[in-house]
Amino acid sequence: MSQKGELTIIIPTWNRRKLLQRCLTSLAQQTAPCSVLVVDNGSVDSTQQMCQTEFSQFSYLRLDGNLGFAKAVNLGIRQTQTEYVALLNNDTEADSDWVRSGLDAFERYPDYWFFASRMVNFFQREYLDSAGDCYGRSGLPLKRGFAQTIEKYPDPEPVLGASAGAAFYRRSLFKRIGLFDEGFSIYLEDIDFSLRAQLQGFGCLYLPDAVVFHVEAASDVDRPPDLFSSGPRPFYSKNRVFWITRNRWQLMITYQPFRNLPWLLYGWSKSFMFHLFKGGFTVSFLKGLLAGMTLSFRAIRKRLKLKQSRTLSNRELCQIMTRC
Repeated sequence: MSQKGELTIIIPTWNRRKLLQRCLTSLAQQTAPCSVLVVDNGSVDSTQQMCQTEFSQFSYLRLDGNLGFAKAVNLGIRQTQTEYVALLNNDTEADSDWVRSGLDAFERYPDYWFFASRMVNFFQREYLDSAGDCYGRSGLPLKRGFAQTIEKYPDPEPVLGASAGAAFYRRSLFKRIGLFDEGFSIYLEDIDFSLRAQLQGFGCLYLPDAVVFHVEAASDVDRPPDLFSSGPRPFYSKNRVFWITRNRWQLMITYQPFRNLPWLLYGWSKSFMFHLFKGGFTVSFLKGLLAGMTLSFRAIRKRLKLKQSRTLSNRELCQIMTRC
């Protein structure tokens, strides 16, 4: 695979040709050189034809079927050799200086290993989508700054992690801590990666100048086809609630200190009550919870393995969890 510049952008996709078209158009207009690799999870629409005709300057990797986000991303990382890697969702539009901001950060901040973008609500551009990822002692993964005005978080600052929807990584980080955990399949694999990196002393920095416009959960299989949003609010579906709940349980067993048990009970109770009375996906929540519980032994084994390589104490981890 030919490489252009020091950075390769990996975009996993599945049956969202129009979204991907807008994303790739924005990458064709970047002010800094980069390579782009589209990893297609077996789309049955016209994604392949579009990539090979309209965007033939970019690389295209077609998989046999939908293998999930984490596996698609890992296959993409293995296919490339550039010093730096970026991940980008197909439901985004990158500002023309997004790549340049990421490349500048690698040089300007040598003590940081990965970087979070300033993600802005695509339809309501006066609102943030995220300014880095959070994961608190209640076990609730959150988008830092979600639905706040874009004036918030104007400066670079350390955060717990970066949304894999728009993030930059040093390739050497993957060599040190491994790739994304394919046991998560979709959703929260980026939180898991960020926690794993933090435990081993590899920090993340938020970049306010690295701007990407994001359509909330537009790639979700249950998302309505019109994709339009009436405001900055979370999107829920049976699919999304199931996978997030399942993977939240894995995160809790793998990373949460025992001292956080009271807050964890509060977090799970709050989620159950929300879906029972307001969210409307109680069955999906309970199915996801059960599915997560069946993975407890896997998570415990991972926790014990990380204990051998971690450099962060539980107290330091809890301090990082308060960065929201």
